[in-house]
Amino acid sequence: MGISFLAVTDHDTIQAYGMIRSAASEIGIELLCGVELSTHLAGCERSVHLLGYFVGEPGATFCEWLEKLQESRAQRNAELLARLKELGIRIEWSEVEALAQRQVGRPHFAAVLLRKGYVRSLKEAFDIYLSEEGKAWVERDEPCLAVAVEKVRRAGGLPSLAHPVRISRHWTALEETIRDYAACGLGALECFHPEHSRDDVWRLCALAEKYGLAMTGGSDFHGATKPGIELGSGHNGNLRIPQLVREQFLKPFAGTVSSIGDGRAAKTGSLPREGALL
Repeated sequence: MGISFLAVTDHDTIQAYGMIRSAASEIGIELLCGVELSTHLAGCERSVHLLGYFVGEPGATFCEWLEKLQESRAQRNAELLARLKELGIRIEWSEVEALAQRQVGRPHFAAVLLRKGYVRSLKEAFDIYLSEEGKAWVERDEPCLAVAVEKVRRAGGLPSLAHPVRISRHWTALEETIRDYAACGLGALECFHPEHSRDDVWRLCALAEKYGLAMTGGSDFHGATKPGIELGSGHNGNLRIPQLVREQFLKPFAGTVSSIGDGRAAKTGSLPREGALL
């Protein structure tokens, strides 16, 4: 598939890194340790995702913090199952758990709802039941984005704001958010993502350069729970991450993991040429 630089960023866990490290090395894939964290903006309960990237595994303190997040996820899952049953949805925990290799999330609930005929698609499952506006939505005890940024940085990692356009389609408001969190230690923006249009990519690259942030990118691949998205290439091949991203993305990691630089000062250099995008 042409993939040479990879991080598996599962929610609230880095287990995949240890599982695939030797295999990646054998076939020549450069592997980073990654994680995706569900957070919220200060003064707002809306969920915002933060990516954390590490060279090697983070220390015990960070891993213990992840365990607490997993406990919060488990509590949310139990409440979500109860809420669905209150709505007359007849599904059992064993059915949901059977679809997850290790950690259960909302996509697994969506798959069961689809399989049992309660919805016509995975998207409908989220729209009707599982999204923040859904009938079965359950608030989760998520950390503030600023706290999560600090946790990643203290563990020697690079914190990157995931798919920023989900935060706001109003660019003035989005830029204010990016500016404020760059000042709090945010190190990068996920500029390349299947949901980003060509215009989105250029705007985000410009904001990354303006605020001294690294550019990151990913396919947001979720396997069967997110049909239509291919690993590395996005939706119908709409994702192409230029080599420049890898080069400037690794700058903060120069030296050792513990010597990661101030993400706010990391310069991205020139923006990618138009022909290298999407």
